[in-house]
Amino acid sequence: MTTSRLDRLSASLRTSGLDAVALNPGPTLKYIANLNFHLMERPVVLLVAPGQDPAIILPELELLKVGLLPFKAQAFAYGENPSEWEQAFRNAAQVLGLDVKRIGVEPRAMRLL
Repeated sequence: MTTSRLDRLSASLRTSGLDAVALNPGPTLKYIANLNFHLMERPVVLLVAPGQDPAIILPELELLKVGLLPFKAQAFAYGENPSEWEQAFRNAAQVLGLDVKRIGVEPRAMRLL
């Protein structure tokens, strides 16, 4: 696995009018990042914005999987307390500069809380 899939996704974002894309567990995350997760109550989301290292938001107990990524990524882990989850997402969005930006999501697979 190389970063070519991530590079193609980033290039597609540049021409799509989107500032980023959010991927959650499923076929697209497996294809882009070679990570296996299932949809669960604890969200896992990969945020990809062109020209930046992606950000992955995930439970602390899954943090070791970040080392399996075929590209460099910024990890934002959260603990067991659901009240902490939102802050992990806010931190990732802030680092990627995604405030008031257009973010694409997978409409048939994205869990929106």
